[in-house]
Amino acid sequence: MSRFADLAAKLDKIPHLWLEKAYDAQRLQAELAAIDPALFVPFQSKSRNANHIAKFWRGLSLVAPNASLHDDLTEIPYEGRTGYVWTPVADASPYIKQVVTELGGEGQRVRLMCVKAGGSLTWHRHGSELSMIIGAHGRRPNWYELIVHVPIRTNPDFSYEVIDTRVYELADYSAGKLEIHRKNFPQAEAWAFNGAHYHNVFNRSETEDRYAIMLTLDIRMRKTFDIVSKAVESYEGPLLTGL
Repeated sequence: MSRFADLAAKLDKIPHLWLEKAYDAQRLQAELAAIDPALFVPFQSKSRNANHIAKFWRGLSLVAPNASLHDDLTEIPYEGRTGYVWTPVADASPYIKQVVTELGGEGQRVRLMCVKAGGSLTWHRHGSELSMIIGAHGRRPNWYELIVHVPIRTNPDFSYEVIDTRVYELADYSAGKLEIHRKNFPQAEAWAFNGAHYHNVFNRSETEDRYAIMLTLDIRMRKTFDIVSKAVESYEGPLLTGL
């Protein structure tokens, strides 16, 4: 097993991982405030819950094909770094751009996303059931992807939630004992959010929208690999079932 595949296997078992990176919240918020709110548009989900998702989840791209602000706000599979460049909003936000670069997001898929007050997504895992099946090569598609969030403006009632896939699929829901790994990522900190298992986010505030940088990183890239490997070595929290 390569060092990259070994790291991916470890990440699959960690619901929430602090990457030991903290940034200047005031600088991030100042740049967020300078962005025209009209540029945040509904996410274009292909799921049966598309209307719910569009109502509560909005965003724009910071790194995207052809520097488009909105064409990449879909669930079209991420096919790597081809054509992914900084958008005009990123170029006008130097500190946000610095944060993204430090985490290894240059040339990757990076978005600035908002979950509206009272909103949520839906319980899901990245990729369909068929696409998550391990192939003949011993790995699932896009096994190297890591979803990282850096909250810019958040509130105490926001929650990132992960359920072990086996627990989700085999649970006796009438028993009321479904184990959910909940975390409210602190403002201006970089956290990896497990997308391989079932997950969702909830903004239970009635008044405050929540904004965060959302990065789709590649652990095979040296900068990201070094940051994530160090964080995994320090991790002491609960573990999920391996996929």
